[in-house]
Amino acid sequence: MQRNSRGLVLFIILLFSTGCSITSDGWNAQGVQAFQNGDHRGAVQKFQYALNADSTNSDSFYNLGRVYHEIGKKNGDDAFLLEAETLYNRCLDLSADHVDCHRGLAVLLVDTGRKQEAFALLNNWAKDRPSMSQPRVELARLYEEQGDLQTARLHLESAVKLNANNARAHTALAALSERQGDVRTAYAAYQKSLMVNPNQPNVGKRLALVRQSLGESAGNTRIADESVSRGRY
Repeated sequence: MQRNSRGLVLFIILLFSTGCSITSDGWNAQGVQAFQNGDHRGAVQKFQYALNADSTNSDSFYNLGRVYHEIGKKNGDDAFLLEAETLYNRCLDLSADHVDCHRGLAVLLVDTGRKQEAFALLNNWAKDRPSMSQPRVELARLYEEQGDLQTARLHLESAVKLNANNARAHTALAALSERQGDVRTAYAAYQKSLMVNPNQPNVGKRLALVRQSLGESAGNTRIADESVSRGRY
């Protein structure tokens, strides 16, 4: 009987610990839905509930930071932007390779006039993770947004060499190649992206358009065969 009681207690502990995780994920999902619907107040509430359910969930800190970032940028409110920065950094404290959070923080740094710190953030991440392709994809996005397409391309080429199975890197390289008029490279990169992840309808559409472009040009041209810690930035 005592053994059964202990088993029941263990079962209840496991049930509650699992429930907390599910509840946190559930609140996050509801918060994302509210945010996408433009309900910022509802999103903040749901993400705070997610943090109450699990204070170690890095996605909750990122999601809440994203909402505050949006509010601060829209209203020109420095207090919200500072809170967003704090939340982004807390997310990275818990999950050092959180891709969306690195992206969000880099954008915030640019938004607040700290472009060099944004580059430092992503460059330091890349140095800390020399075998990861994701930091290179984010660096490429930042360079492209600042108008340096050649450096962006170099980072994307490095990303696909580091990880040939990063569909996002192939897609980014394809889109940049398209922008630069390098249709042949764009076609090959879109193909590779779909080989890695076939469930990308938008990439499939781009591939079809590029294929059409290649077909149309073939008659005239011969074509050869992704509190504030300052240590990160």
